[in-house]
Amino acid sequence: MKNQKSVALGTVVGGVVGATAALLTAPKSGEELREDISNQLIEGKNKTEQLSEELKGKMSELTEIINESSANVSQTVKQKSEDVINEAMQLLSDVQSDDEINIDHLKKMVRELMKEKDCAGEEIKQVVENEIMEMQNTFNTDKH
Repeated sequence: MKNQKSVALGTVVGGVVGATAALLTAPKSGEELREDISNQLIEGKNKTEQLSEELKGKMSELTEIINESSANVSQTVKQKSEDVINEAMQLLSDVQSDDEINIDHLKKMVRELMKEKDCAGEEIKQVVENEIMEMQNTFNTDKH
């Protein structure tokens, strides 16, 4: 984004400097020269406004993409967290219905919870990677 802004600013400044140099070296009367400079300034101002509007549009689009991606990731994290909590609650209710809790049963519960947590973590990681790829594809498409 910073690089694009620099390129846009450089283009506008370069255009104004080049146009001014061309006007000042051309054999024209003072009135014609002032009119040409005024026209070039108006054209430069219009181009600057146009670039500013384009930049605002791109920033708005970027904000929308990031918000959508964040919402997707957030929803996945929330769902997977709820899944792990529900699994833990189910395991606890199974234990509470039994009169006797033994170490083997506790080990099994912990293993199941760890497996559920790992699966949820992998799914969240995949969602984040997919969102990043979608954002990169969107940005690459916009460049062309």
